[in-house]
Amino acid sequence: MLKKTIITLACLIICVNTAFAADTPITPRDPSDSLIILFTTTTCIGCIRAEAFIDSLDEEYALDGGGTTRLDKRIINISEQDGAAIAQRFFEAYNVPRDDRRTPVLFYTGGLYLTGDHVITQNLEMLIRAGALQNFQETLEETPDMSLKLPLIIGAGLLGGVNPCSVSMVLMLLSLLAGRRDRIVRAGVSYIISKFITYLFLGLVLYKSLQVLDSAAFRFAAGAAKWVVVAIAVALCIFNALDYFNARREKYGRIRVQLPKKLRSFNNELIKKTVNSGVRFMIPLVFLLGVVISAGEFLCTGQIYLATILYVLRSGDGFAVTAFLVYVTAMILPMIILLIVCARGRRLLEMSEFARKNMPVIKLANAALFLAFAIYMIGAK
Repeated sequence: MLKKTIITLACLIICVNTAFAADTPITPRDPSDSLIILFTTTTCIGCIRAEAFIDSLDEEYALDGGGTTRLDKRIINISEQDGAAIAQRFFEAYNVPRDDRRTPVLFYTGGLYLTGDHVITQNLEMLIRAGALQNFQETLEETPDMSLKLPLIIGAGLLGGVNPCSVSMVLMLLSLLAGRRDRIVRAGVSYIISKFITYLFLGLVLYKSLQVLDSAAFRFAAGAAKWVVVAIAVALCIFNALDYFNARREKYGRIRVQLPKKLRSFNNELIKKTVNSGVRFMIPLVFLLGVVISAGEFLCTGQIYLATILYVLRSGDGFAVTAFLVYVTAMILPMIILLIVCARGRRLLEMSEFARKNMPVIKLANAALFLAFAIYMIGAK
């Protein structure tokens, strides 16, 4: 079990490092080199012209003030892996207006840039000879102030962790293992680690996908997506508010924001089969069970996570990894508590009843969160 856990965590670290490789600052080979950073897209005619022009430049230029400088060319296609993330980093760091976030765009020393193939071809050689592209140092964004943001992320994670969709699956797994004290801790830990890894991976994938939509090549889509997200957040606020009243009246059949019945039945059957699979295969199967259930219940619990991802996207790249780790850690805390309580012999029936009685509070908190998020998105630039 320990060996498998180490291998899994190693794979997770590789995934995280790969996903955020775009955070590494770009530096020239030598400070005296003239560093050219050009962002292009595959289907952009102006990009093709700008790239051809840069490829045709000499390898070395005489400087107006004496001496020479060699060219260091970095052509980055934002359609390729990490390209959109790097472009977004430059757009934010160099305070490029939304209307100017298009390709081709060329960044150089001092937080300056050129947009459009005509502007690039007419001015680049003059700037090279003037030494304007030497001594490049990437303009970095200010480190995000996490003192105010992290409590919000923690609160959202805890809210996602006590979501009835998630808690019900954990309670069922633990209830089936309740009579097998020798396996309940190992199986519970395997399930929790699986959920941690799956949610972290889903967060990274969604963040990177949404980051592409927020790049220069998709400005219109990003603008439209903002109002779609606001509409979804308002709808979820209303549905959770209605669920609050239905939960208070104990009309659980009218709860709207929950897993579909067929998916719940599928998950229940899957949990039963996993627990009854035998001692030899149960722990690795519980790990796989956590992956499958996490992906399925994302329809319900993922609403809060998606809101958090969009919030992080607006906050900047430097905050992303920390935010997701904090969110997912907070999300699994309720599961860890349930496991500890169960392992100490407390009755699961009591815990299920506690979760049922507090469902109105959870639904009301969800409604408040989505309302706050909708207001935040409306005010976001």
